Amino acid sequence: NPAAPEAPAPLGTAAGRGSARRIYLALGSNEGDRAGQLQQAVDAIDALPQVTVTAVSQIYGSEPAYSGDQPVFANAVIAVATDEDPEDLLAQLQQIELDLGRRRDFPNAPRTLDLDIIDVSGVTSADPLLTLPHPKALERDFVVTPLLECARHLGDAAPVLADGTPVTADAVSVGKVTQTLGDLVIKAR
Repeated sequence: NPAAPEAPAPLGTAAGRGSARRIYLALGSNEGDRAGQLQQAVDAIDALPQVTVTAVSQIYGSEPAYSGDQPVFANAVIAVATDEDPEDLLAQLQQIELDLGRRRDFPNAPRTLDLDIIDVSGVTSADPLLTLPHPKALERDFVVTPLLECARHLGDAAPVLADGTPVTADAVSVGKVTQTLGDLVIKAR
């Protein structure tokens, strides 16, 4: 008898592929079907050959952080397990952004999708192309709130970034979370 197909994993966690490094990614959108684009991004990231989405936050509505004259954002944070180099993962994330209609008209412009690497376990970098941990992560409520939720799904009640900085709301100053907009789902492979 063939095995029955698995149902989608519920909000929270999914089984990973092995002993890969944990990476937190922030997802954002403020154009079009914001929640739908975040789910498409989760699906596309999870479909990458060496990447497994292991946990997801809810989708949060938030105020624009650096340019107030634009639509409200939908944001989430996901955890992935991968053996990919962070630079290679960044290139793959940028391709997903393009595939889902991302334009870079001007800094902080409205966008269909924004994917940021927030933290890579055990890795710090001062490279201007990929600074790790993300230098603005802890000032952004739309990153901190979902990151704390995502970490709790992984059993980590007090997450710490790779540089030793605890993740707390103490330094939050922009991008206030105003509402929850729904759930992301990790689909069965």
